[in-house]
Amino acid sequence: MMHIPYVHCFIYKDLQFLMLRRNTPPFQHMWNCVGGKIMPGETPHDAVVREVKEETGLTLQSVQFKGIATWNQVGGMYIFVAEAGNEDLIAGPEGALAWKSKSWILQSSDVAPSIPIILEDVLTVDIPVEFMLFYSGMAYEGDIINYIIRSLD
Repeated sequence: MMHIPYVHCFIYKDLQFLMLRRNTPPFQHMWNCVGGKIMPGETPHDAVVREVKEETGLTLQSVQFKGIATWNQVGGMYIFVAEAGNEDLIAGPEGALAWKSKSWILQSSDVAPSIPIILEDVLTVDIPVEFMLFYSGMAYEGDIINYIIRSLD
């Protein structure tokens, strides 16, 4: 079984999604989901709640697991969806925060390439799925040359 070291969360509110413009690689200066590394002894659920709090100031009440995304069969992240409450955003050192529409995310060239692929399906599938992403280049910052979606059951 492949080690999955990261978590990502699609946070929504009023038909908008919270996006983070990353200050550091990978995908530096591009818009991405909020998330990060799972700490030793931490569950993916606990990691996503902690990362969202650190990067946005938001306290997630209800988090739904939607699956995993793997890239080039060497790494991956757990994918979650959560609704934001009425708290104020507090940007951290990771990057700027902004609410973006689904159509903007799906069309913008400033969004990390996996996000439009994952977002569309995360919103429509009822069971957790695996997004198998295959990037050109070694840094996984190249183009997505292929992807497969399959059920985790």
